[in-house]
Amino acid sequence: MAIPLMPPAQDGTRAGTLAGTLAIVLAAGQSSRTGAQHKLLAPDATGCPMLVRTLRNTLHSAAAHVLVLLPPNRAELAELTHALPEYGTRLSTHCVMDAADGLSASLRAGVRAAQAMPATSLLVCLGDMPLVPTHLLNALLYEQHTTQAPVVAAQRHNKPGNPVVWSSTEFAALLGVTGDQG
Repeated sequence: MAIPLMPPAQDGTRAGTLAGTLAIVLAAGQSSRTGAQHKLLAPDATGCPMLVRTLRNTLHSAAAHVLVLLPPNRAELAELTHALPEYGTRLSTHCVMDAADGLSASLRAGVRAAQAMPATSLLVCLGDMPLVPTHLLNALLYEQHTTQAPVVAAQRHNKPGNPVVWSSTEFAALLGVTGDQG
């Protein structure tokens, strides 16, 4: 399914967004396996940091709003989001104070934000997914929106993976996830 990508308006909105959809980008991990430099800061061949590439793909999707979940101790990650002013109020950040508790802390923070919106669906993206194209995000969003399925996930080798779109009917269950898992 081809979804036309429209440039954002001055206020950050754009045609083709699905009302009631929130995309969260989980970027609060410690990146402990990559040494001193956080992997989300790693540039691609064009010099674009991984997190910025992931955010641009997500911001071009049909999600009505994008929330980046960041750790409290990595100001340089938060600074990357300021490099994207063209998306206006459609992009926001949230500091996950208990990020050290693992991925579930970020997921719970994103679910609470979705509940506060209130969102009808939640697209969960990982910050280290710069090669996941916008058309895949849109396919997942539109599939969940059309079918009202409780969950729609990408698959690879017949196994579900990320990104995932959750219906609001599943938000309470997602709040019960603990540890370093989603």
